[in-house]
Amino acid sequence: MTRPSGLGPSGDGEMTRASLIIHVPRDMLERHGQEGFGLYASLAPGLRRRGVPVAFVERPGTTDLTHYTKTDFHLVHHGFLRRFNLLNTGIAYLWPYWYLDQRGVLCDSSLGRARPNLSTIPEDRAKAFVARVGGRLKEKGQSKHDQPPLHGAMGKDAIVVFLQGLSDPVLRSMAMMETEMLELVVKHRQGRRVLIKLHPKFPNTIAAAHAEQVAALNKDVEIVDANVHDLLDGAYCSVSICSGACFEGLFHKTPAILFGRADFAGCAWSVETADAAERALTEIRQVPFEYERFLYWFLQRKMFNAQDAHLGDRVIHRISRSGVDLGVTSELAPDPGATVAQLRTDGPGRRNL
Repeated sequence: MTRPSGLGPSGDGEMTRASLIIHVPRDMLERHGQEGFGLYASLAPGLRRRGVPVAFVERPGTTDLTHYTKTDFHLVHHGFLRRFNLLNTGIAYLWPYWYLDQRGVLCDSSLGRARPNLSTIPEDRAKAFVARVGGRLKEKGQSKHDQPPLHGAMGKDAIVVFLQGLSDPVLRSMAMMETEMLELVVKHRQGRRVLIKLHPKFPNTIAAAHAEQVAALNKDVEIVDANVHDLLDGAYCSVSICSGACFEGLFHKTPAILFGRADFAGCAWSVETADAAERALTEIRQVPFEYERFLYWFLQRKMFNAQDAHLGDRVIHRISRSGVDLGVTSELAPDPGATVAQLRTDGPGRRNL
């Protein structure tokens, strides 16, 4: 990687402090330059004021780690790289929550392997959080992608299927093709309606064409272009490979069946085989998912809030845990009630509450 001017070893061979290098796609670098966007636009100015060199560079088109210097710290937008001085970043399904994760984002994040002890989360705090965040989503009909206007719930007791296309993360995640998934849903729907929403960015896939054929042969199967919240409100369940729309469904207490790897699998039913799919579609409503506590743990404890007034300090603290020194210290006092194990595993984005 070509080092930005002024970062790393000085001209006389002496080492300067470690720098923060943020790797973003070329189009985003051209559009936003050194000001950044999203969480980065909130983070970079404050760190620069504290003397931390911050540079935005084009994300390499390869996973070869030789493109990432060992003397600095790296944030990689939508990366899935693993090294001591690197964190993978991106929006965690909904704004303003972002990953800073050591393994990846979305289906690649470390939370896919986590087994949280949700009983430690106060129920009243979790309910208030979900009411606030979920209420905003439902009231405005917001989602990751632009949505049609809200018109009212239309998915009552239906199985809602979200097709995703064949993007790279979906291909890495899927346990079977979307066409197979759709066949299993229709076969084991137990008389329920099946509402299929095509991905707004990938409406012309093989799975989409197959969905049209299936809908033509089954009067209770329909392709709909509706707001995701109108579909999720009152639905029997949602189904996808690993769609963020299924994550949003957790705010509706709509259980999710996933035919792929996802980092919110701790509050969903993941399947890999036809037999497992039949059981999930039959028994999903019998599972006592802890929606509020899971969402609170996932977003409030594990993610970084781009609108947090203490964002810079939280990121500095997270980076310092990797052993890299940016030359500044976090001004947040550690939680005196937290154990060492909790500080290591329970809240890169926030202290334990």
